[in-house]
Amino acid sequence: MKALLLGTVAVAAAIASLPIYTHFTRPEITVVAETVTIPPGDFTYRPAGRYRVYGKLVDPPLETGSATEPLEIMRFQVSRADYAACVADGVCDAPLPAPLPAGAKDTPPSQLPQTGVNWYDATTFAKWYSAKTRQTWRLPDDVEWQRAAAERFVDDAVEVEQSDDDPAQRWLAAYERNVATRGSVHAEPQPRGTYGKNSHGVSDLSGNVWEWTATCVSNVTLDPGSTVAADQDPYCGAHVAEGRHRAVVVDLVRNPKVGGCAVGIPPDYVGFRLVRER
Repeated sequence: MKALLLGTVAVAAAIASLPIYTHFTRPEITVVAETVTIPPGDFTYRPAGRYRVYGKLVDPPLETGSATEPLEIMRFQVSRADYAACVADGVCDAPLPAPLPAGAKDTPPSQLPQTGVNWYDATTFAKWYSAKTRQTWRLPDDVEWQRAAAERFVDDAVEVEQSDDDPAQRWLAAYERNVATRGSVHAEPQPRGTYGKNSHGVSDLSGNVWEWTATCVSNVTLDPGSTVAADQDPYCGAHVAEGRHRAVVVDLVRNPKVGGCAVGIPPDYVGFRLVRER
């Protein structure tokens, strides 16, 4: 009996000395970002990409989608505080410094959107955030972003005469439209809530911080009936960023204002928000 007791004590002591791995199975971030859930239903969207008929650039056809599943997306853009935690963890690269909003120099990082990040930074954060919360977070694709943006989506259709074969006229029309849609916005990133909510309750869409999406650049050939005749492999060295107008930004670029915008007028700043999958 004594030997049995001694053996039991020894086993108990050995078990007690083992490292405890409980914390690896529990989320390390328990207070997650506030989200908005967009219900299933029909919605319209304008596909991203460069569409051509007989080699001539045209507007992508406006399409109707029917979502059978809800879409859960962050109410606000990822904050500087959240991104700083990923940097402190040694996973995310440091972003480019961004100016503070005028008159709000004491605004906490949790209330300011993270900017100065490229597409790889945004996807790295999504993977880190997923691991820390034990949930699945990712960038929205362009169609999902439009669905969430609803009336805040700025349609990039260009109003030019269909008979006009001069591509410069189309480029000028797109440039003038994008300049007009920018309007009078702030020079610096603003605290969350500055640009208000849309009809779904998603905040700060189409402000002065554009948002990375998971959509690559596609070149699509249409037949005269506006059906897809050929869809080339998408170029994924640049991705669509959505905001006050659609932009295509090279993946490595953290400051599009100094170069790296593949198409059109560059965004003021680029940040991101994430979709949560259930």
